[in-house]
Amino acid sequence: MRRTIEAVIHEMEGKLSGYCALLNYRYMNLCVKAEPMALLSIQLEDENGEPCNLESMADAMLANKYQFEIVPKKSKDIFRICKGFKEAHPEFDQEIVTPDDKSRFHTDQDDEKHIIYTVPVVNQDRHDLLMDAVKTLHDQCKVQVDKVNAAYPVKMAPKLIGLTEEEADEAKKKMEDSQNTYSKICDDYMTRKQQEIEDAYQHYLEEQAAQRAKEEEIAATRINRSSNSMQMGHYEE
Repeated sequence: MRRTIEAVIHEMEGKLSGYCALLNYRYMNLCVKAEPMALLSIQLEDENGEPCNLESMADAMLANKYQFEIVPKKSKDIFRICKGFKEAHPEFDQEIVTPDDKSRFHTDQDDEKHIIYTVPVVNQDRHDLLMDAVKTLHDQCKVQVDKVNAAYPVKMAPKLIGLTEEEADEAKKKMEDSQNTYSKICDDYMTRKQQEIEDAYQHYLEEQAAQRAKEEEIAATRINRSSNSMQMGHYEE
């Protein structure tokens, strides 16, 4: 196969790969759990008003599956960190934990205030919002992918001049296979994210059911104790 044809296909694959990577990055910022990649979208300003990233101002770590623990390098930067985090991820619950409550710390850096960010539960409302967002982002990606897929066969056409029919068919098939591969990657990202959201929603429902069962058990125990107490009082009479 001619190098010029391979160059066209390689250029196309670079664009398709970029759109798929962007979709995946956006999905990671639709947080169902604490995704380290989501921290990349946080933009801060230093004391001089210059843009900087979170890493330059704080140590960030996973406290558990659903929480980030942020340890500011300087106490005076707490407000800037909180502001930047909230702008990037307003859905996270934020709590500042002081050294007076070291039992809440997940790390051994216990001489400064820590900021705990918790991913909100995926209840019915959030489930629906996330699913809508996943579909919208997928559709936006597919629009760009379809544009590339339509443009590059045209761009390759002049390179096919002078080839045998078999060579031209081979080049066209290689391009088509590549297009199908990246379209499938885009679809797979959507399917995986939808399943992640659905799993989180089912986990929420199970926790709610367990909580209700526990409350009902406690209520039943209280009723039994009250009934026994009344019976004992009756017998004493």
